[in-house]
Amino acid sequence: MKKARRKRCKECKELFTPTYSSVQMVCSPSCAYAYSKRRDTEKREKNSVSLAKAEKEHRQRKRLPESLKQTQIVFNEYIRERDRFKPCISSNNPWKSDFDAGHLFSVKQYSELRFDEDNVHGQSIQDNRFKEGNFEDYIVNVRYRIGDDRLNALLKRAEISKQRPFKWTLEALKAIRIKYKKKLKEL
Repeated sequence: MKKARRKRCKECKELFTPTYSSVQMVCSPSCAYAYSKRRDTEKREKNSVSLAKAEKEHRQRKRLPESLKQTQIVFNEYIRERDRFKPCISSNNPWKSDFDAGHLFSVKQYSELRFDEDNVHGQSIQDNRFKEGNFEDYIVNVRYRIGDDRLNALLKRAEISKQRPFKWTLEALKAIRIKYKKKLKEL
């Protein structure tokens, strides 16, 4: 039978020869008790830190949809005010006070373009809600509003946005809200 190699005790740091098992980590029952207590305390502390972190992330996940909704309201209000008295981007119907802020590229598929001013324009309720944005007429008319260069840049951003999912943060949404509240006051 092979003789066990000496090890260093995990608790008192003294050298010892394992007597019970080759995986023995401490030199005596008193060190085993102290080591066990210390490990339990470390685990509890680690668990409480990870639990606090998980709770914080959960609170942020709960607040994110509400923040997204508030930011969308402020942004849409700015778009409606910016496009006031301009005809519908899709059908060229005369402006009405109940126009929507219609997205050329949808919010669900192109999340990164959700608050892009070139992607959002005043649109009649009929076109936005009942004709699913009336994309064909929208893409034709947006060229006259923003020009070819900005439209081509928007198309490139849309291509990139569709390939990689985008996650909004509370800080980014707050910054966008502040920006568009300020722009709204300037109009």
